[in-house]
Amino acid sequence: MDGTVVAELTQSSGRNVGGRAVGLGIDLRGIPEVMAALDKLTPAKTNRVLQKASSAGARALKPHIRAEAPGPARPGNRHVRSGALRRSISARAARRDRPAAVVSARPKVAFYRHMVIGGTKPHEIRKPATTPTGGRYMRVLRHPGARANPFVARGFSKGQHDAYAAIDWVIDEYVATL
Repeated sequence: MDGTVVAELTQSSGRNVGGRAVGLGIDLRGIPEVMAALDKLTPAKTNRVLQKASSAGARALKPHIRAEAPGPARPGNRHVRSGALRRSISARAARRDRPAAVVSARPKVAFYRHMVIGGTKPHEIRKPATTPTGGRYMRVLRHPGARANPFVARGFSKGQHDAYAAIDWVIDEYVATL
């Protein structure tokens, strides 16, 4: 068969407008022979192939998103201490009925990921403090806020061609076995 299958990636931002995760959905279009071959398969087999393809696309996106995430290895990142957010970027299968994969920061490691991606408004931080005589009061710190750093969207735009290639490769390999 000559021709290629076009797999369209869709970026979903989940619940947050700032986009704390990249969800990969695959919309297949291509040459009629490939589509006819996929139509002959059982839905379970088709889902398995599409899940492998979306997982391959997520694995291809992961290094691009990780490279865009703030971390201490970059010059100019004076506020980044540990690099936990960068290290917590992972690719996994989505928990849905349809084939999909997600690239996101693990929430237990980088619980603050949404504040980095979406930024924060100026706010007050109240901390309990004590006087030298033993009295207690609330110390008020005024935080100036933080600018948004949409590293997930930047990583998606830089790595989507690699993800397309990975998805196409998995589907082409499977179609070649038919």
